[in-house]
Amino acid sequence: MKQINKVLVFCVIFFGAFALFLWSKGSGICQEWPDLTIHLLPDSSFAVVESGEAGKKLRHCPHHDLNVKLDEEQLIYALGTLDKKIWLDPKNSKIAKKHLENHYDKIMKKIMKKGLQGTVDINRAGLTELVILPHIGPVIAVKIVKYRNMHGMFEAIEDIKKVEGIGNSTFNAIRHYIKH
Repeated sequence: MKQINKVLVFCVIFFGAFALFLWSKGSGICQEWPDLTIHLLPDSSFAVVESGEAGKKLRHCPHHDLNVKLDEEQLIYALGTLDKKIWLDPKNSKIAKKHLENHYDKIMKKIMKKGLQGTVDINRAGLTELVILPHIGPVIAVKIVKYRNMHGMFEAIEDIKKVEGIGNSTFNAIRHYIKH
């Protein structure tokens, strides 16, 4: 019985220390990755790492996965939500934006080489599919996905105009490239 208690105490201490380690690393906002994944990411997976009080790290804009591979969906999400981040030093926002845009330009070249393959289903399209549409960049693509998640499927292609930032001119530019 004493042996079981020692093992139990060890497990509680070990997992408690591990949890403190994870929470002390700081975190970045992420589209679909679980918090544990974000905490386990190396600093190189983030666009900028700031140091806060008592050396606490504030890691901004994760865009590489645990294997340090670029995650295109997450990159677009990070760019599309960059204006909502809070920075210790506002200059770091520009550094992060430049870093993310360099990656984005490379993936857009790759995406544009393939071209648009048929129409884009606005009810199911991911961020990488949405940004290929004319006049749709990361910010609007994120707004489309968030709108869809909050309000459900678009019943008609015209319903996409309910998304903030999509007016008649943007709709007219994309209308022949989308379906619902």
